[in-house]
Amino acid sequence: MRTKGLWLSMDEVVEVESVTEGMPYERYRSPMFKVKRQDGSAAEVERRDILLTEEEQLIDELATILYSSKNPARHERYAAIMRQLIMQGIPYVSQLQRRKPQQEALNLYDVS
Repeated sequence: MRTKGLWLSMDEVVEVESVTEGMPYERYRSPMFKVKRQDGSAAEVERRDILLTEEEQLIDELATILYSSKNPARHERYAAIMRQLIMQGIPYVSQLQRRKPQQEALNLYDVS
């Protein structure tokens, strides 16, 4: 498996080479991704710190549902996307916040 991904804490695009699973007794430990950085060096990155390019499409779709629907939970794709994001441990919260549209602030003045 070779694909592009975003190393979130370093804010760097990397090439993801493989996933290393832990030992059976480390069942709840996060899997590690072996990545190749742009300078040619290699590193291991935890799952919660990397976002693959195909996962960005899911987050984009979820952001569209959340920020354009009046009732996003009733959308036909909402449950499927959320299930996939949670079950695969995809770090989606910060990415959703980045995609949130800017709201105009109301300035209230006290005239008394």
